[in-house]
Formats: sequence, C-alpha cells, structure tokens
Amino acid sequence: MKRVTLKDIAAALGVSVGTVSHALSDMDDISEEVKIKVREKTAEMGYISDDVANSLRSGKTNTIAIIVPDISNQLISSQIKLIETQARQNGYVPIIFNTNENEEIESSAIMAALRKRVDGILLCPAQHNKDNLRLLQKRKVPFVLFGRFFESEDTSYVCSDDVKGGRLAAEYLLNIGCRNPIYIGTEDYLECSVNRLRGIKEAFAAEGLSFPESRVIRTSSESGYGMETCGKLSLFPETVDSIIVFSDTVAFDIRYHLLNLKSDLAGLPVVSFDMTHSYYPLPFHHISIGMKGDGLASESFRILMNRISDPESQNEHVLVDVELHEFCR
Repeated sequence: MKRVTLKDIAAALGVSVGTVSHALSDMDDISEEVKIKVREKTAEMGYISDDVANSLRSGKTNTIAIIVPDISNQLISSQIKLIETQARQNGYVPIIFNTNENEEIESSAIMAALRKRVDGILLCPAQHNKDNLRLLQKRKVPFVLFGRFFESEDTSYVCSDDVKGGRLAAEYLLNIGCRNPIYIGTEDYLECSVNRLRGIKEAFAAEGLSFPESRVIRTSSESGYGMETCGKLSLFPETVDSIIVFSDTVAFDIRYHLLNLKSDLAGLPVVSFDMTHSYYPLPFHHISIGMKGDGLASESFRILMNRISDPESQNEHVLVDVELHEFCR
C-alpha cells in the first residue's frame, strides 16, 4: 500500500502542502477551522508523520533511552514505569534496554541508542568498569546515571542515600540488642553495596563498636545463589544474631533456603533494601529500607531534560532520602 504523504492530504483538501504542514504543526498562521479539517483528513487517510525526516529538520527525535541492568528487578521496573509516564507527558518516547549486568551488552545498548539519535540517555550502569561511561562522555550525548553512580566521577546522577540506608539497618539491629550481624553484600565495584557497608560501619563506630571485614559475605547481585550463600553463612560461629542483606531479592532467596534447610539461622532478624513489600502484598514479616517517594524517577528525568535543553549545564548530584519500614509485623 502506498504511503500517504502531505502532498496527498493537500490534494484531497485543495490546499498547499505548506498549509497542511503548518496546520499539523499548530502554527498561528492557520485558522482553527482549517486545522480541524486537516486533522480530520489525515486521520481519514491514515497519514503517519515521518519522524526521521522531522528529526533531520529539527535535530531532535523526541526519544530517550533507558538502559538498566535487570528489568525483572521490581525496584528498577517500577522506576522505569514512572520515568516512562513522565516522558510521555512531556512528548518523549522512551526506548528501554536491558543489559543483564553485562558491560558488553550495555555498550551495544548505548551504541544502538546513539544510532537511533536519542535526545538523551538514562543509564543504571553495570559498573564492572568505566569504559561505557567514557563512551558516553566521548559521544557528548546528554546522560544521567540513576540508581548507581561512580563516586570518583563528576557526572550527573540520582541515587538513593545508601550510606544512610546502611546506618538505618545497623541502628535498627543495635536498638533491638543485636551486636553481631553478618552483612551479605555483593561485588566491590557496585557502589550501592559498598556504601551500605560503609553506613553499617559508621553506625557501629558511633556506638564504640567495630564491624570487621570478617563479618562480610559477598555473593552475586542476582538471585539464585541463596543456597551457596547459606553455605557460607553456616561457617560462621553461633554468635551471629542477625543478618543485613544488600537487596530484598537476595534476602528472600536466602531466607527461603534457610527455612528449607531448617537452619537455626532462619529465625534471625533480617534487614535488607528496596522495600519490595511496597509493590507486592507479601505475607511474611520483613524489615526493609528504601527511597522516599518517587524522587529517583522524577529527579532523573528532570535533570536529563535540563541537560538536553542545555548540554553545558552543570552536573547535578542527587541522593534520594531513605527510610526503614517493618512490613507484616
């Protein structure tokens, strides 16, 4: 079927192509009566605007890329939904890429977004290295890191206040008399895990206590390693009285296996992060720490819009405040 063009619309209405173009652009030199007729005729004839041609003329595609490491993570998917809503309300179409925590896939996603000439990129980085950050900086595309950031790099980012989160987790356990928790973190290159451990150590230091590295277990940032982690937990002495886990997803995985193994550790208090109970009515008691409101999504999108409109604008560093919730108490 032949593609309907502005010329076809103009011929059908007996007006010029310029009149049709100006009417569809809602320009002031065209009367409302003519605009209505043009819109009705375009709908009737099935006209679809040529976004590629429009972007070549304007230099904008009105698209943004959202690149994330694990779209199945409830926190990430909920933030994508909020960003997508804001994007559409502001006339932008989001393109979503999932990287599976793989820096090579992440690089391919960035290049695909650049080939599509997106106006800007929101990236939750895999953080294995800084190669893809350098790629973005070299290409000079407006971008904002969200959910994770590189502390040593001056880039725009929006993340949760993970140091405070770690402090809240430790303070909760200290207040209920737990002095010997284990911290189950993940790879040292992941900022969120490192900063949560930093906050835990700060809270213990404030009480005149130490939190040695010997009480840290490192596991994968993905779920599915619960049994392996339980094996590491079993090697600790009986003095362990509580557990802090860097994410709810991993915490649930570990608790499941501890219960199946009928381990004595199954009854210990567990504090983790991301407030997954906020998204699902899960029928068990859990303590979790997460961000207040929708600051991650709204601030990330706001900063990206600023950088798109003014690429030379100053980088912004935003830490979203966090709070502790006790669910199904």
